[in-house]
Amino acid sequence: SKMSPAMRCLGGIIAILCGLLVVGPTRAQVDSSPFRFSNAGLSVQAVFMERAPVATGIAAHAGWALTPAWDLRVGIRRDAVVQRDIRRAYSSRTEWADQRRFSVTPALAWRPFRSDGPLHQSFRVSVGPTLQIQRGEQVRRLGAIEGSMSVDRLTADSGRRGDNTYLDQSGATPLLLRTDNTNRTNVGVTAELQYGLTYGAVTVEALLTGRRVTGVDGATVGLGGRVSVA
Repeated sequence: SKMSPAMRCLGGIIAILCGLLVVGPTRAQVDSSPFRFSNAGLSVQAVFMERAPVATGIAAHAGWALTPAWDLRVGIRRDAVVQRDIRRAYSSRTEWADQRRFSVTPALAWRPFRSDGPLHQSFRVSVGPTLQIQRGEQVRRLGAIEGSMSVDRLTADSGRRGDNTYLDQSGATPLLLRTDNTNRTNVGVTAELQYGLTYGAVTVEALLTGRRVTGVDGATVGLGGRVSVA
């Protein structure tokens, strides 16, 4: 069977992480420092989820330095996409979506290098367990109502039942959409690659995030940026 693009991306993240662990930390580990609060920040990402348009991911994190090369980070994130236009969904099923996912991830972050100078570069890899609360709906059945079929008959048909019913009568042909709830709690793992530029106390990072949890088909991938303050 073929792997989805999301699964290939998550596999690439894991492969890079393994390669970096084999190479080992460099000069960032020369000095030692005590456990202390190090930074806090906000991030925004474009998120690619299964059977949904591109979502928006917003997150906040706080970090504590364990050593110059290792951090402990805790992040809270919300990924959401809501589009309930039935006529857009009728042209493409993936255009209809209601997915809201809240997640908490404590992660161990490793920085293999950091350049010198007032404006310095850094690279981090972080991995940690994720607890995710999922709320929303997914399409069960979508179609047009024929003249011989009444709405009452369709909604009473056990073969077409869903948790939620939507009807659009704005056009010449009424459209009916049925959905099932996706309310559940998921657990899994999140991996993240971070490349940043730091000047003074402010760090701007580019992020590539991959998440795999139970109850969700495939992996959720996010691409975006973060601003942190030391």
